[in-house]
Amino acid sequence: MSDKTEQAVYEYACGTEPSSLNKTGGWRLAAPEKAKRLSPCCKDCLLHSEVPDWMEAVKGGRWEEAWQIMSRTNPFPALTGHVCFSPCIENCNRGRLDQELDIPTIERAIGEWRFENYQPRKGPRKIKDPVAVVGSGPAGLSCAFYLAAEGYKVTVFERSPIIGGMLALGIPEYRLPRDILTKELAILEEEGVSFVTSRALGKDMQLPELASEFREIFLATGAWLPREENIPGADKKGVYHALDFLSMINTREHPEIEDPVVVIGGGNAAVDSARCALRLNGVNHVSLVYRRSRAEMPAHPPEVEAAELEGVELIFNANPAEIKAEAASGQVESVTFNYSKTNREGLIVDKSSTFKKDCGSVILALGQEPDYSVFNNLDREMAIFAGGDLVSGPATVPEAIRGGRLEAMNIAAKMEGRSGPEVPGFSEQPVGFEELNLLARPDLELQDRQKEPGPEAGRCLGCGTCNSCGVCYLFCPDVAVDWLNNSYELNLDYCKGCGICVVECPARALALEGGY
Repeated sequence: MSDKTEQAVYEYACGTEPSSLNKTGGWRLAAPEKAKRLSPCCKDCLLHSEVPDWMEAVKGGRWEEAWQIMSRTNPFPALTGHVCFSPCIENCNRGRLDQELDIPTIERAIGEWRFENYQPRKGPRKIKDPVAVVGSGPAGLSCAFYLAAEGYKVTVFERSPIIGGMLALGIPEYRLPRDILTKELAILEEEGVSFVTSRALGKDMQLPELASEFREIFLATGAWLPREENIPGADKKGVYHALDFLSMINTREHPEIEDPVVVIGGGNAAVDSARCALRLNGVNHVSLVYRRSRAEMPAHPPEVEAAELEGVELIFNANPAEIKAEAASGQVESVTFNYSKTNREGLIVDKSSTFKKDCGSVILALGQEPDYSVFNNLDREMAIFAGGDLVSGPATVPEAIRGGRLEAMNIAAKMEGRSGPEVPGFSEQPVGFEELNLLARPDLELQDRQKEPGPEAGRCLGCGTCNSCGVCYLFCPDVAVDWLNNSYELNLDYCKGCGICVVECPARALALEGGY
């Protein structure tokens, strides 16, 4: 060994040279990479929200970051945190340990943080071309939010005197406090969105009229028409359609409901109607009658259980045959039902077997459908956008919000002369509980849900996403992991590619890739 080589080895061994010069990463044949994988909550989220990412931000107290991540897919977390039925919780891997993560509560907390910390944008704004949004339900408001964020001048038209569509008229206040909706609308106005009420498309204005004034039109008029069923006596006095009834309740009108009440249907509107009716003065008994079994009810099971606990009588496998009224007054007095059941051929109604329910009022919650007359006077040369329940049929608030967001992106792309966004799909399987390497986390303790958002977010296992647990830092034999920008980052200058971090990662958020 030459004197020069011996000197170099000595200096390296004694650390006389800066450590930055002693890079050893050139030895590796493979390199670890952060490999974001699909979590069960993301796969099941109707908004495709990046749940583990904003959970990580909340855990670290970085609320602005959490809102920025959230708003990429959901501009109204305070709303959805109240009304979404949270399919994201159903397959939460944390539930295999102790208790599922309380995702809606943290979602609401992000929305509340935004209310408290919202600041209008300062300085003059460059206002782009005007866009008309027809319908102020969740799809319309979502589209307005994202277009306004891009600088477009958005005007929202609503046929009702009240802004909010289904949020204001179709969802009871016990499920969605009205001050939440009021705050969201106030922020939208601060962002430049204009609202015009009591203007119905096809009655007070026509599509050609809008097309002459606005560069683009987005129709989000929802699914408000009651689905007609051939039930004799459905036109009798004291018979209400569910959405009409809920609208009266939500606008503080006083429907003439007489006790006892029979609600016919099995969806969420039926359950909401039953619970609202039971809250009315003078109503002591409400029956909810559904033609299929309890297991086949489309309503959200916890809502059904809540209705039952409140005192709503649930009757299953009964199909309405006739609504009868008193001869003198014309007021409904009873409903006759046939027993029914479901088999492979569908619903089987036994018309030879009947029973009667006496009642003073009937609420029909048999479903609703879009009013396609809004497309009248649509010129062949006129291109418009549509979304929400008008396109999908009756769906959920999160699905409508997602539809409005995607159409806003398509509208902006068209006006700016570029191709529309690619809608991501979920072809991969989410990270399963068996894949997680939880033994590598000695700090992990069994615990039920926490009261505060930060500690509760800290329970997130970060399935498929780095949650800064630090296991890679602890196990790396080459100290090739650094803490940078509130997360652990791989320093490939010193990584030998041994793959220990990949094997030990509890969340399975690392992969070993070939090359440099």
